[in-house]
Amino acid sequence: MAPPCQPVQTALTSVGTITHPGSRPIQLAGKSVLVTGGTRGLGRELAMALAADGADVAVLGRDLAGGDAVAAAISAQGRRGLAVAADVTDGDAIDAAVATVLAQFGQIDILVCNAGVGTPRRPIWETTAADWRHCFEVNVLGVMMAIKAVAPHMTARRSGRIVAIGGTYGHKGVAGNAVYASSKWALRGLIKSTALELGPFGVNANVIAPGGVDGERLRKLFRDTAITNGEREEDVLARFTAGTALNRLGTADDVATMLLHVVGPAGRNITGQDLIVDAGTIV
Repeated sequence: MAPPCQPVQTALTSVGTITHPGSRPIQLAGKSVLVTGGTRGLGRELAMALAADGADVAVLGRDLAGGDAVAAAISAQGRRGLAVAADVTDGDAIDAAVATVLAQFGQIDILVCNAGVGTPRRPIWETTAADWRHCFEVNVLGVMMAIKAVAPHMTARRSGRIVAIGGTYGHKGVAGNAVYASSKWALRGLIKSTALELGPFGVNANVIAPGGVDGERLRKLFRDTAITNGEREEDVLARFTAGTALNRLGTADDVATMLLHVVGPAGRNITGQDLIVDAGTIV
């Protein structure tokens, strides 16, 4: 009889709140990255993970003070960090920000489009045009404007990786969140089309779709739901995770691990895909 499988133990080192296998070689040395929505939350964690993997990283957002803090943390890791202030829905501001990054770094090898917003939870008949416009302008137009700004540079170099952070709501209908879900469906179409357009120039484009990522934003949602329903926060968490095959939340590390795979050497032949990282919510 074969012996039972034993769990593999992996040594981990920590950078920020992201952990990485200590034995894995640095694979993004010499690469330059622009992360939109990179001044806080998941975007910050992704920026730190990219820096830990050897990349120079610029973070873009409206919160310049927050961006400066992230850039300082990246510089403390021995990489070049840069913060640029811009609203992703403002094409001129995005163009100026990309020009600043190119002037500082000389190139942009990887674009990570993380900036996004949610919408008030309400039925479609109570949804306003303003809800729709704001959500689509950030979640779809904002991604398009960032791609538009970096594409000429990437196509001229015949090399580049583009990753947009989507979500599992882009794979199903969601009662009470029709606008937000629609924006994530639209994002998938945008990226798949971008992959076809930029593929002949050696540029890959993909979506990473996280499920529930443990963090302050999701925990606040659980707290607010618990207060509204008159229940315990842990009951809300249990109900949420019961909808996953693995019965757990995801982490920023889960998303970062997928991102590093897609933008690294192993991702050279991956394009036009929506890569779901959700503990088995969409199965």
